Amino acid sequence: MAVDELPSYRPVSALAVIACIGGVCSAAALVAPILWMVPLVGVALSVAALADVARPPVGKAGRLAALAGLALSLGFGAQAATTAAASQWVTARRAEAAARYWFEAVCAGRLADARSMAMGEGDGDADRAADVVDTALGECGADRVDVRCLGPGDVPESWRVRATGRDADLELILARRVRRGTERWHVAACEPLTPSSN
Repeated sequence: MAVDELPSYRPVSALAVIACIGGVCSAAALVAPILWMVPLVGVALSVAALADVARPPVGKAGRLAALAGLALSLGFGAQAATTAAASQWVTARRAEAAARYWFEAVCAGRLADARSMAMGEGDGDADRAADVVDTALGECGADRVDVRCLGPGDVPESWRVRATGRDADLELILARRVRRGTERWHVAACEPLTPSSN
């Protein structure tokens, strides 16, 4: 082997190693939305590492580590955002289904079912439940009710839902409780919508 054929030493890019570690740590974004910053930092480190590896005159080793960090950061970041969006969508559809069931129970005269769903678990506030049902009864009379989720409520695990029918235009606040893997929805409030609040 001639002297000219000897491979030259290329230092390893420290940024590439850190970018790869950042990519692995991006899995933390799946735990909580506050950790979505980790994949963003991983992407920034990976881009900086790719630039560092390609810097002349002699490029550093570590291109594969930087690319792996970039792929992991992008993958975990996308998965976290997609999972959160899908979860929001599914929960909104469940809130709509619960509101539709409750409103149909009120309009069909199944007041015991409607009041039990308005009371919640263990609060025993029968007067409040009766008021919520009476508000809905005052607006009831629609053969078909269109239900649309307006988004999360002010309280955690609560959702705002609008129920619109021929004679009804109501906003419901539904609270979701999950115990032992069972999801229960309760109507926490029911208010007639005025034209100015639409």
